[in-house]
Amino acid sequence: MVTDDELRQIMPNLPAAKRADYLPFIQQAMAEFGITSYLREAAFLAQLAHESAELRYMEEIASGAAYEGRANLGNTQPGDGKRYKGRGPIQLTGRANYTRYGGLLGLDLVNDPTIAATKEVGFRIAGQFWKLNGLNELADQQQFKAITKRINGGYNGLDDRIKYYDRAKRVLNKDDGATTPAAADAAADAAACPPAASGQAPAYPGSPLRQGSKGANVQAMQGRLRDLGFSVSVDGNFGPGTATAVKAFQKSKNLGSDGVVGPGTWAALWA
Repeated sequence: MVTDDELRQIMPNLPAAKRADYLPFIQQAMAEFGITSYLREAAFLAQLAHESAELRYMEEIASGAAYEGRANLGNTQPGDGKRYKGRGPIQLTGRANYTRYGGLLGLDLVNDPTIAATKEVGFRIAGQFWKLNGLNELADQQQFKAITKRINGGYNGLDDRIKYYDRAKRVLNKDDGATTPAAADAAADAAACPPAASGQAPAYPGSPLRQGSKGANVQAMQGRLRDLGFSVSVDGNFGPGTATAVKAFQKSKNLGSDGVVGPGTWAALWA
């Protein structure tokens, strides 16, 4: 999960006090909506950085009058343009979107639209939008231009978005999902190793797997975690995202939660 120092490097113009204030809510939203790997975090933070000018604006500067009468936004009642102007780090706009995301999150955004600009709600809206529109899957494939199209409807500010994306990947590049020679080697190793039968544990690797481990055994373990419903990249790199998933699995099985895959955790994965 992104740290204060990482967020500082990705959004250097975000004041320290505001960064500390926002970070817990960013982390909570990312965890809630499965934005938990290196590539997902990088794409999400890059898009938010562009949309909100590094979280400087949680509400659109313009009045919203330009949206008045926009049927494609669901603005069918007088005053809807200003009432449902862009808010939050991803700039939720229009009565239809306020209605939809309020319903999904159990919030009355229609009658209380200004809460979409708060840290408590704004980052959850952004996370819900991200998940609902399949952006985690696009992030896994590094389809950043396609992500931009789904958020923006076009490619406005694409160069600026890519600037943040490249920066975020450099800062966060210690997690799962990076396209590296090691990942390619892991995939090749996995292809050479016959998979275990469904539900049957492959042979224990002989030594514990932990953050920093790489290879076919890591990839097999990641694949099993994903089969069990955990959000993790299957790339053979044991990064923080994988460690988080392992800890969650261990906790669900009362195995402790050290994030290390020893013989007990390995066997429990296929039990």
